[in-house]
Amino acid sequence: MRTKRLLAAAAATLLAVGLAGCAASSPDVAGVPAIDPMAGGEFASSSDSMAEQGSGLVDGNRTAEVGETRSIVSSASVALTVQNARNAADDVAALAKRLGGSVSSQSISGDGGTARTGEVAIRVPAERLDEAIADLGKLGDVTADSRSAEDVTEVHVDLTARVAALESSVARLTDLMAGAATTSELIEAESALSARQQELDGLRAQLESLEGQVEQASIWVSLSEQSPLPGGGPHSFWDALQAGVASIGSFVVGAFVGLGFALPWLALLAIVVAAILIPLRRRRRRARSAQAPEKPLSTNAAESVAEEHTS
Repeated sequence: MRTKRLLAAAAATLLAVGLAGCAASSPDVAGVPAIDPMAGGEFASSSDSMAEQGSGLVDGNRTAEVGETRSIVSSASVALTVQNARNAADDVAALAKRLGGSVSSQSISGDGGTARTGEVAIRVPAERLDEAIADLGKLGDVTADSRSAEDVTEVHVDLTARVAALESSVARLTDLMAGAATTSELIEAESALSARQQELDGLRAQLESLEGQVEQASIWVSLSEQSPLPGGGPHSFWDALQAGVASIGSFVVGAFVGLGFALPWLALLAIVVAAILIPLRRRRRRARSAQAPEKPLSTNAAESVAEEHTS
């Protein structure tokens, strides 16, 4: 009876030692590391690993995705010579709206006395870029045009992967914050979630901007009016008359401006001339007075002098 008890005790001891050895040598179960709920940085490290795993998954399929679809940013510029720049700018804006696009910016410079020029920037769907260029050519004489295309597929795929990984990370952190047992865990989860959400919002904005550039092409249109004169000038008699009247005012203003600019120099010149001429005049007067002969006495004066001597 005593021998059976000893054998049972020995078997129990060996079993306990074996279990302890297994627990010490295999801290992970099914490849998932054990997480200490009180360890610092739990939420940030778990979200980082999820982001890295998400990026790795997409990186593995990057070549296949790039081969299927391409992300191209298209742009073009057109220079037109038109009869009326303002009317042509309105036509360009109407063309963009008709094709499903929009006007980014528009400016007209010049007055009735000179040929006007204009700059219009529009955006149209990328698939209708050729149609837009053809329609712009109908608004005037095309003097210059250019096109460009930039492949941003790699950037688009990378941003998409990072956004997806961060979305998963934010969802995981939200669940961890909901199950936080202590105040410190809750504060740590909120801090990590705020940082991840801010990064996610920034990447989403970049992705939306890039996708907008891919979906819609940009066109810069330069407008210039052709003058009937070889060197440029008014387009009609009325424009020439207005330019002439305006030139009178410009001449008067320019004359006053020139006079105001010249007055200080004229005053300085007058002082210099006076400083030179005044001494010269004084010297000439002294020289003349020294060289002039004595005038003879008149007859009456001589007789009066003789009488004084005889008396």
